[in-house]
Amino acid sequence: MGTYLARFTPVPDTCPFCGVRETLAHVYLECARLQPLFQLLTNLLLCFWLHFSPHLFIYALPIRGLTKSRDLLVNLLLALAKMVIYKTRERRLADGVSCDCGAVFRSSVRSRIQAEFLWAASTNSLDAFEERWALSEVLCSVSLSGSLCLTL
Repeated sequence: MGTYLARFTPVPDTCPFCGVRETLAHVYLECARLQPLFQLLTNLLLCFWLHFSPHLFIYALPIRGLTKSRDLLVNLLLALAKMVIYKTRERRLADGVSCDCGAVFRSSVRSRIQAEFLWAASTNSLDAFEERWALSEVLCSVSLSGSLCLTL
């Protein structure tokens, strides 16, 4: 995973998923296990009129005035994707268990949306929830009766 991390924790020289020499680029961009996650991100970003690229994945979007809500949501999704890559790798090293990154990402996003929705409903702030999470109904929507409809 890297020369510097090896100073603090023992890390293998090869990827625990595919056996290729492990580098940061391999862990976060190149490993074949990431393809389902990247396909899901590609599809989600297209709904926001964006194209997935390694540059976007690593550096995220600059926050701009007119698209601030979209930019913040996309950056959160990219951060969650990176966390999923890290956590599933750690689990593989600890337990030998292999997880589908795309499925874990989807589950993480859905759980986050559900938690945010419950908070918004309990504080009567569903309008703010919709502005933040239901952009173009890509991830979710709120019905007229006030119930959550997940689309991811």
